[in-house]
Amino acid sequence: MTTLDITALRSLIAVASLAGVRRAADALHLSQPAVSGHLRKLEDELGFEIVFRQGRSIAFTARGEDLLREAYALVAAHDAALARLGGGYDHDIVVASTEHASAPMLQAVARLLREEFPHRGIRFEFHRSARLREFVHKRTATVAIGFGDLGRGVEHVADVPLEWIGSDRAPVAAHRLVAFARPCVIRDRMLALGEDFSIERECVDMASLVNAVRSGVGVTALPSRTRLAPGLHPLQGLPALGTVPMTVVVGAEVTDRVRQGIHQELREVWAAL
Repeated sequence: MTTLDITALRSLIAVASLAGVRRAADALHLSQPAVSGHLRKLEDELGFEIVFRQGRSIAFTARGEDLLREAYALVAAHDAALARLGGGYDHDIVVASTEHASAPMLQAVARLLREEFPHRGIRFEFHRSARLREFVHKRTATVAIGFGDLGRGVEHVADVPLEWIGSDRAPVAAHRLVAFARPCVIRDRMLALGEDFSIERECVDMASLVNAVRSGVGVTALPSRTRLAPGLHPLQGLPALGTVPMTVVVGAEVTDRVRQGIHQELREVWAAL
């Protein structure tokens, strides 16, 4: 009987959110072979290819994208069921983060949390900021890192400039946009430039956004200092998009000393990138 391993599905979501196996491994504090093994395990179980090499990067197959959509739903249902039953991951420290947080930022947060809670595991969840607000509201994440007002206790980390990104392969008309589905502050910034700018394709995760831009569907905007996948490069000469505030919320279970340490580490790591 075919079964889907939840841990492997979490790795799949991390690879899609962070647009790469190495970045996913760094964020999850796993080795690259471990994350690659999770992907192979899913492929062996399902009998079809999920990802394929595209230069120095990877891309999702059509069936891989189908699996990814199911993975989001399956992992969410799994965690919700465990929460209702009062077991499973309740003892874990949850760090919920936007996919734009760098691996060094997540590693710094994890290090401080391990010092604070040496006998508890750390689980990473990667979501867009709209979903992160739910984690904060329901108090189901110990730390949430995203953009904008995440909710009660939010602290400012940095004002992050946005930059235009396009494909190395062929020039694309700047008014053709690739964007995340609503709600998304970066999408809103691009559309606010006027009626000449229109959404060519909507995406649900970083991997599909990267693939669409790289294949020449359109251009997009990303926070500056985002590590760009092969085949992408910054574009010059387009209207400025300003900045978006990167923010963090740290739960009440964390001591003031560690809370202040997390705030400081995030600011210092961002400044050093």
